[in-house]
Amino acid sequence: MPITRVPLREQIHSELLDRIHSGDIPPGSRVQDTTLARQLGVSRTPVREALIRLARDGVLDSDTGRGFRLRPFARAELRDVGGILAVLEPLALGLAPDFSPERLTGLADLARQLEQARGDVARIVELDEAWHRSLLADCPNRRLLELIATLRQVPRRYLHAYLREARRVSLSALHHTRVLDALRRGDRSAAAALLERRWRRGIQEMEGWIP
Repeated sequence: MPITRVPLREQIHSELLDRIHSGDIPPGSRVQDTTLARQLGVSRTPVREALIRLARDGVLDSDTGRGFRLRPFARAELRDVGGILAVLEPLALGLAPDFSPERLTGLADLARQLEQARGDVARIVELDEAWHRSLLADCPNRRLLELIATLRQVPRRYLHAYLREARRVSLSALHHTRVLDALRRGDRSAAAALLERRWRRGIQEMEGWIP
C-alpha cells in the first residue's frame, strides 16, 4: 500500500478546527496568519490557504485588509444552516441504494459507541459525524455529499461548545437507533422523516443554549 502524505495546508486546517472546537480560539476573536504561522513553525502561505478555506466554509469571517475573525455564535446562522441540512441529509438518504445487513451492523456499532462515550466531547462529536457520514456514504450524488460536509462544519462548532459549556457528558443515540429500525423495515420514507425531525429538534435545543 502506497504511503500518502497529507498536504501541510490540510494539517493546518485540521489543527485550526481542533483549536476552534476546543474553545482555544474563542468566538469573535481575530485570527492572524502571521501569529499562527509563528506558533506552528510554518510559512504564512499554507496558513492563509487554510484560513481562506475556513472562511469559504462559513467558519471564519474575512475582512478585507483586517484578516480573519472567528464568527460569533448566532441563532440565525444555526437555524438557517440547520434548516438546510434538515432537507439535504434526508434527500441524500433517499438517493442511496438499499442498505446491506453489513452496513446496518456498522451503523449500529457506531451508535453503540456513541451511547457509551461519556465525558469526551471531541470523541462524542466525531462518532456522531462518523455515523452521519456512514449513513449517507453510498449516495451517488457526490456534489450533494460535498455540500453537506461543508455545511456540517457550522453546527459541528456549535455542538462542541454546547456539549462543553452545558456540561453534557453524553449524546443520546436514540434517534440513530430509530432511523436504523426504519431502514431495517425497508421504510426509507420513515427513516428520512426521522432524520429531518432530529435535525430540527437538535437545532432548537442548541438555539435555546445560545445567549
